[in-house]
Amino acid sequence: MEQKNRKKNELFYPESYRSYRYDKLEWLLYAAIGTGVMALVGWVFYRNGFIIMIASVLGLFYPVIKRKSLSEKRCNILRVQFKDLLYYLGAALSAGKSVEHAFIHAHEVLKSLYPGKKSDIVLETELIIRRLQMNENIEGILKDFAVRSEIEEIHHFADVFGVCKRTGGNLIEVIRTTTVMISERIEIKQEIETGLYSKKQEQRMLSLLPAAMILFISAMSGEYMEPMFNTAAGRVVMTICLLMTGIGAFLSNRIMNIKF
Repeated sequence: MEQKNRKKNELFYPESYRSYRYDKLEWLLYAAIGTGVMALVGWVFYRNGFIIMIASVLGLFYPVIKRKSLSEKRCNILRVQFKDLLYYLGAALSAGKSVEHAFIHAHEVLKSLYPGKKSDIVLETELIIRRLQMNENIEGILKDFAVRSEIEEIHHFADVFGVCKRTGGNLIEVIRTTTVMISERIEIKQEIETGLYSKKQEQRMLSLLPAAMILFISAMSGEYMEPMFNTAAGRVVMTICLLMTGIGAFLSNRIMNIKF
């Protein structure tokens, strides 16, 4: 009974969109990528079987690190999908439909717009309709959606929608204004990402340059690099090199990661 109640609660009150959950195959994919990359790093910098094994084990934590970027990507997609929801919601309200019937109309259109595997916005509109049929307050439903998504535009829309419902404001104008605002923010972000694309590629190349130089020198003059892999002093130097490369990659990623 307790498990059944928990499933029912998750159905009507799902978890935050920032809490990304892997399926088994997806987790195995990112774990394999992390393990392979870390094993390669261990081989390039140390050429020691034990260190390579330790590095491979550390690569299993890659899915934990990757989860944040995947949740960010999911929320960015949801933001674009929410703009589509507002467009069809506004069209339905302009045609004189009630709020519940407007969401039903938008849900049907979104299902055809995002076919195949259900997208987040399709699942969300389905949830909104289900909760409306359970006589829940639309302001509370939208506020819950905003809290779980942590998307600023959805927060603004939920707040203004609630005020309009209570005071009899123009819902159609609110939806139109919110749609324009989201579209402008998305266009600005896309322009910034386009401008930064070449710089991000340069940053990735520079991050790989130390490893490429080690491989090149090892291939051209293996005896010259041999002390770096077989002596304590050489391993210290390689560790410092690896740390500086990692810190540089981390800082450059933070600089390139523009949030707004």
